[in-house]
Amino acid sequence: MTRFLLSNNYFRPNHQKGFLPGISGCLEHNTLLSESFKDARKSERQITVCWIDLENVFGSIQHELMLFALRWYNFPPLVSDMIASYYSKLRFSIITKEGPSKSLSYNVGLFQGCCLSPIAFNIVINILVDKLICNEKKWGYRFKFNNKYTESILAFADDLAILTRNPKHCQVLLDEVDKFCGQCISTVTENAPFKFLGRKIDNIGRTPSLEGIVDSFLNDLNKVDSQLIGNVKKAWIYENYLTSRLNWPFLVYDLNKTLLSKLDAGVIKMLELWLGLALTADSSALFRGSNSFGMSLKRPSELYKHLRVSKRYLLGKSHDDIVTSLPKDEDAPELESRLQFHKQFMIGAQSNRAGLGSNRKVQDADILKSFIRQDENEKYKIHAMNLEMQNEWLDIGDFCIPLALKWRTLIYDWSPALLKFYLNAFQMTLPDQSNLVRWGKSTEKTCYICGKAVGTAKHLLVGCKVLLDSGQYSRRHDRVLEVIREAVSLSVARAQKEITTNERSVGFVREGTRATKSNVKPYSILKAASDWTIMMDTYEKQNPEDICASASRPDIFLFSRILKRVVMIELTVPWKTNIPKDHTIKVNKYYELTNELTRNRFVVDLYAVEVGARGITAKSLYNLLKDLGLSRTHINAFLERISKAALVGSFQIWLGRERSLDSGGERITRVK
Repeated sequence: MTRFLLSNNYFRPNHQKGFLPGISGCLEHNTLLSESFKDARKSERQITVCWIDLENVFGSIQHELMLFALRWYNFPPLVSDMIASYYSKLRFSIITKEGPSKSLSYNVGLFQGCCLSPIAFNIVINILVDKLICNEKKWGYRFKFNNKYTESILAFADDLAILTRNPKHCQVLLDEVDKFCGQCISTVTENAPFKFLGRKIDNIGRTPSLEGIVDSFLNDLNKVDSQLIGNVKKAWIYENYLTSRLNWPFLVYDLNKTLLSKLDAGVIKMLELWLGLALTADSSALFRGSNSFGMSLKRPSELYKHLRVSKRYLLGKSHDDIVTSLPKDEDAPELESRLQFHKQFMIGAQSNRAGLGSNRKVQDADILKSFIRQDENEKYKIHAMNLEMQNEWLDIGDFCIPLALKWRTLIYDWSPALLKFYLNAFQMTLPDQSNLVRWGKSTEKTCYICGKAVGTAKHLLVGCKVLLDSGQYSRRHDRVLEVIREAVSLSVARAQKEITTNERSVGFVREGTRATKSNVKPYSILKAASDWTIMMDTYEKQNPEDICASASRPDIFLFSRILKRVVMIELTVPWKTNIPKDHTIKVNKYYELTNELTRNRFVVDLYAVEVGARGITAKSLYNLLKDLGLSRTHINAFLERISKAALVGSFQIWLGRERSLDSGGERITRVK
């Protein structure tokens, strides 16, 4: 029915924008009114606006008027008769204590919840819109910057706005509305703000103070904080529910930097409280993308920029020429210039293995949002460069994989204390001896376990000789190694059952067709054999004599006599910044063993893998899991488990820093 009205020009979408597909009517009308007021104030021109909200209009439309409108707009008799039958045959009864009343018929009103009602209402109200349009002759407001006239009638369903340059013209149109509605128009109390299509306006067209929006949101944060639920769940509510309540205000209101800064400060305060982040920590860790070792939470000021881009995109798709010609935000020219460069030179450049010409179509708004995200990350990087201790994430991206902080994991798998430990360990804001002295809460910065080095978190987790000799680091190492062994065992089990290809394949896609799931098995260094044997340094201390007589043993020694192949895996759990150095040391350590195996005519694969003491895994571990032929799902699952194993091991060391440590019979006591 809507297509019938639009195709026959019975509907004028520049005037009536309610319930029409593909038209953001509320946003377009609100933006047009707002820009009209701005232009009138700036150019000191006269403007007259009358807002009309028809009361209980759905429930007061006569069915005869609806049927008349169907005939007026030349709907086929079959359609009119079907709708007439639908409304005439529906009956209702009222149930009381004495029983149900007699069956009654509907003689007035459209049915709430019926998919036909919005269309039928538009058809009826369009009679009024047509009548008003016939009376106006370019009475709308004329912009100074382009000399274009606005439409004088702006309608969204039953919400009407009459926009003219002259009060006399506005009164003429208002009288027509009064005649059509039967003199049922009441006035708004003077100076009382009201809402039109979701936007607050006072009686002279100004937007009331936006402080209320900010205060209301911060009040919602406090309400969430007062609930008796876990703190991580509170952060989830903020991310997935509270921020959505800002979407509409950010679209229709122009917030200044002061209000956005106030929102940011309130959000940061609560998130730091809920997630246990130290006050001295860099708050950008909450909002940085996962590739920058952040939690990817929504920052109100950045969300505002994203929604302004969405607003420009929606208005740019409008069929209303006046709307598309409205002034844009100050940063719009720069972003659009970057967009044109990106579309001209970057789109079409293939950076993955999907095949030539297989790029998916990306909306302009998504590209612009990615620019904003890049700019924000650049600001975070510049800020981090000026920090003395909390800038490690700038250096480790080339050889480390960010930890996947999923809400499911944080809520159901991790404890709040473990998350707090991870965030502060990564930011170097754990309350170790060094930081306590820096914060003025202690005077002794020496490690109270060994009594020699400065008691930093780095020293405690990877550098304390007393903890090393007591086996604390070894237990953490073995915990991680057990998970890696599971991954190797899974790959061996597959190799014993299936024949996997040892060639890496690239699938090409014919132009105009979609890529299909390949039946080719993933590449694996473990070819099909039935005698693959796994040996771990924690259990077997010697190499098989018929393979190698060397006493040097990696953590995992995997071999097949049939294939004459050996896979050696050496694990290190270092501080993240030492990963490249430790990798080189481990590779050189087994140089002689590799040569001996090669002389014995074995094909040798040596993997020196690193898992950071704070749960950050190196890319060398990912390469190992991939070369074992594991699927992407299994790789992600093992990376998550391995990260947690290392993190939990370090957390246990941290928790035991102030109490006696039992290491298998030998008791380690705190140095006095």
